[in-house]
Amino acid sequence: MQALTLSYVPESDDIAEMAARSPTRRRARKRALANSGASLALTVILGAPGTIPVDLPDTSVITLFCAAMFVGYSYRVFILSSRWGLRRSARKVWNRSPGLQRHYEEVITEEALTVRTEGVTHTYAWSRFSELVEYDRQFVLMDRSGKPSVAIPKRGLSDPSLVPVCRRVLSNCLATAVDQPPADRRQKPSTD
Repeated sequence: MQALTLSYVPESDDIAEMAARSPTRRRARKRALANSGASLALTVILGAPGTIPVDLPDTSVITLFCAAMFVGYSYRVFILSSRWGLRRSARKVWNRSPGLQRHYEEVITEEALTVRTEGVTHTYAWSRFSELVEYDRQFVLMDRSGKPSVAIPKRGLSDPSLVPVCRRVLSNCLATAVDQPPADRRQKPSTD
């Protein structure tokens, strides 16, 4: 197999695409939605006269507080659910991380994946990865715990017609790595 070489500068949309399917983001959205519903229910119950059979002192301050919570949680649901909020969060990560704004070069061979940027080279054995996830803009190699480990943007290929070739090469490399134990668990030959 010939080595496949990719050259690119990461974009904030790459981060947004990975974050869109993040379980952490999904949990935060569900939690904000539940809190929004609970605060709305409290606002309605405490704010509507005659809904509470017991005579309570003035509940207007509590109702106002619950309404403010409802607005805050509703805004959070919007931010976590909308494409605009996703891109806004990705831009924040992008602006805080100068390492993401460098030029990257990735070389895919049968033996390993090599990532180079500004004099720093990392080589990853295929046994480090458990699966390949394909998004619209990129391939993402997941580590053994299921977390994203290395992103491979499709625009980094010299020709768009190489995307199916890259998909096949990555799948083949991962398939052969799954058949072998990880590098740190392989039996070392005896020197006896």
